[in-house]
Amino acid sequence: MLQQLQDIIDRARHIVIFSHRSPDGDTIGGNLALRCALESWGKTVTSVCADPLPDVYDVLDGVSLDFFKQHWDRSNTDLYINVDGSSTTQLVYPEKDASIIDGTIPFISIDHHVSNSYFGTHNLVIPDACSTTYILYHLFLQLRWKITPRIATYLLLGIYYDTGSLMHANTDGDVMQVCGELMKLGADRKQIMDVLYRQRTPGQLHAWGKILESVTQNDDGVIMSGITSKDIEACGAKKEEIGGVVDYLNSVEGAKFAILLSEDRENGIVKGSTRTRRDDVNLSEFCKMFGGGGHKKASGFGVAGQLKNGESISLIREDQTRYKF
Repeated sequence: MLQQLQDIIDRARHIVIFSHRSPDGDTIGGNLALRCALESWGKTVTSVCADPLPDVYDVLDGVSLDFFKQHWDRSNTDLYINVDGSSTTQLVYPEKDASIIDGTIPFISIDHHVSNSYFGTHNLVIPDACSTTYILYHLFLQLRWKITPRIATYLLLGIYYDTGSLMHANTDGDVMQVCGELMKLGADRKQIMDVLYRQRTPGQLHAWGKILESVTQNDDGVIMSGITSKDIEACGAKKEEIGGVVDYLNSVEGAKFAILLSEDRENGIVKGSTRTRRDDVNLSEFCKMFGGGGHKKASGFGVAGQLKNGESISLIREDQTRYKF
């Protein structure tokens, strides 16, 4: 597999790297690391995502807010690469144009989600890995690609994001060792901390307060909250600033799991983020019911519909199916 990937990349000249919608630190870090390496070899690389880069990531060296493109020259694209997307739905564009994944052009999919649908022509999927950038680190080592300080920063960003800064259960000795090696290679931990924790806005804090104020717990021990697009706008926040608060919901002692629903009225969808600390709960299976997926203890979904906040939180799908949480 590794030799095949090297041969495909060697032959390619115009490469598109996909990140999943609502891009997070892992898919962004993976895209940046790969792009940095490929461009150093003279490749023409376009980073594509259905959603723009969140503002907080512009503190990273070599990054600008127009990093992600929504259009690219398909006439000369000779390789597609996915980083951290578990399905074509998450990548959006293959759903709109099936020719992207019909095998005419090689499609390398690199991911760590147990729910991955193996849609690439070549799939490097390792569900036990803590993050996609963790996989990329080992790929760089095995193929003897140079890890510069900037690439090390991008790889460490993904690991930090998907392990909750090394606090989640997917952090083991091997993960700690890789983080140490990336630090030795020049990873800038301060930049990562600035991205993840030191750029809160008043609007974001107001929105988080609204979410925490609306927290409820049902008879099954599920902690839940939700926020509508109207409330996000009223708080002066951006939709991409909402996600991190779900980890606070997950801190409630004895909870079965936590779910945060956030409405994106502009795109007509409701996003669900779920977290659990329990070993007997599989959130990937739960989120599959809504067309999503992810990991056993951290998963998400996005469905066409709207959110109603009242005595209970209701998700109303496009077909008018109503779910109460």
